[in-house]
Amino acid sequence: MSHLTQAQFNAARIRAEEVIKNICSRIEKLNLRKEAMQKMLQDLNIAQLQEELSTVNNSFNYEALRRFESIGIRANSFLSAIDSYIAYNFDLEITDYQTAISQMGEYLVGSSEKVVSEALALADDELLKNYIRTASKETTYSDSHTLFEAAKTKMQSSKLYKKAIRNTQKIFENKGIKVEVNENQDLSETIEKLNQEQNTALVNKEVRNRVLTSIIKIIKEQGFIVKRENVEECGDHAKISAVKPNGEQVNFAVYLDGKFIYKFHEYEGLSCEKDINDFEKKFESIYGINLEDKKILWSNPDRIGKQGFQIINKKEK
Repeated sequence: MSHLTQAQFNAARIRAEEVIKNICSRIEKLNLRKEAMQKMLQDLNIAQLQEELSTVNNSFNYEALRRFESIGIRANSFLSAIDSYIAYNFDLEITDYQTAISQMGEYLVGSSEKVVSEALALADDELLKNYIRTASKETTYSDSHTLFEAAKTKMQSSKLYKKAIRNTQKIFENKGIKVEVNENQDLSETIEKLNQEQNTALVNKEVRNRVLTSIIKIIKEQGFIVKRENVEECGDHAKISAVKPNGEQVNFAVYLDGKFIYKFHEYEGLSCEKDINDFEKKFESIYGINLEDKKILWSNPDRIGKQGFQIINKKEK
């Protein structure tokens, strides 16, 4: 027997895990001093988020995921502001990007003095907060308002767009991205947007790869042979083709959003249905979630040209 089934699964938990891993990875790549790194992790409440994620149950849903993704967005603004500050204040033709990052790390530790804390509280913009930190290192200020205004002046006067545009391009070249930037763009917004796009793509790919790894593990346990050349990267999805020694075959297409499509074919009798049921149980076991809203769309009781074809599609609740 063969059949076509549609189902959906909740990938919220693994996506939240990848969001937090992505933030930590980005911070580690900055190569900051230990004190600066700890301060940044503390400001973003990473330890608290990791603890919260470790205690959520298997019914973890998209409302909870939004809390984690909002932290991801805030972290992106925080880290993009560092890139923006470097674009406006360093000449990357002379100072390489990593050296600029190291110098910025000294400012990120920040002072616990009341004046600096109050001035930071007045600023909504992460880039302006970086100017407040650097201004507080250069001169001693008696009140937060004076420091705040000095930082605003410093920020406005440092926007040398021709240099900043080239610096922005070099920052993203360092990250392996070629970008075109012009004088009509708000560079801070451009940097934040590009960073967000890049890291959303990285999180999506990690979610996809975790599903991909699990699928390969399961079908190997079912007796399929999966070689390196059987796994093909195809832009927004990856393909897996596998075969058993008896000729039974399976094909998968695994997409960046967690959706995947698979087809079992060249089966005799009811063994196709057995492999599909076994795959579902093992997949659910790995992720601790149930496949939901399963619906058989097509079945073939014939014993000629047997095949099973299933679609798994992530859907927000």
